[in-house]
Amino acid sequence: MRHLLWSSVVFYQTPGLEVTACVLLSTKAVYFVLHDGLRRYFSEPLQDFWHQKNTDYNNSPFHISQCFVLKLSDLQSVNVGLFDQHFRLTGSSPAQVVTCLTRDSYLTHCFLQHLMLVLSSLERTPSPEPVDKDFYSEFGSKTAGTLSGSAPRAPAASASFSLASHSW
Repeated sequence: MRHLLWSSVVFYQTPGLEVTACVLLSTKAVYFVLHDGLRRYFSEPLQDFWHQKNTDYNNSPFHISQCFVLKLSDLQSVNVGLFDQHFRLTGSSPAQVVTCLTRDSYLTHCFLQHLMLVLSSLERTPSPEPVDKDFYSEFGSKTAGTLSGSAPRAPAASASFSLASHSW
C-alpha cells in the first residue's frame, strides 16, 4: 500500500452516478472500495449476492462492499482536470475509466505524485524493436583506439525536410 485517498468517483459507464470511494494505491493496482449505495447498479448475477442481508448488520464489524480494481499494467493514461480538482484514470476498455472528483488540488497533487513514483519504479519490458548500433561501436575497436578497416568517414544523414508553399 502506497497511498490512500477518500474521493467521489464517477465511472465512464455510469456518468450520472457519483459515489464515495476509498482509493487505495499499491505497487500493482489502484483499488476503489465503493460505498454500499452503488451495489444496486452492478450486474444482475451479483445482485443476489450483494442484496443478502446480514441479520446482525448494525452490530457486525464486517460489511460487504464492492471493490473495483484497475491494474497499473492496464493503465493507459492519466488526465488532470481544471485547477487540479479531479483526475481520470483510463484503462484498456470503457469499463476501466474512472474519474476521481477530489475537489482539492492538494489531494490530487499528492495522489499523482505517489502514482508517478509507483509507475517509475515498475519494471518496463524492453521494446521489441531492434536497437540500432551507433556508428562508433559498429566500426570502431573498443580496445585498440583506432578504426579498423577503412578510413574514418561520417555517417550518412537520412533526414529529409519538406516545406509547404504558402501564399502570403
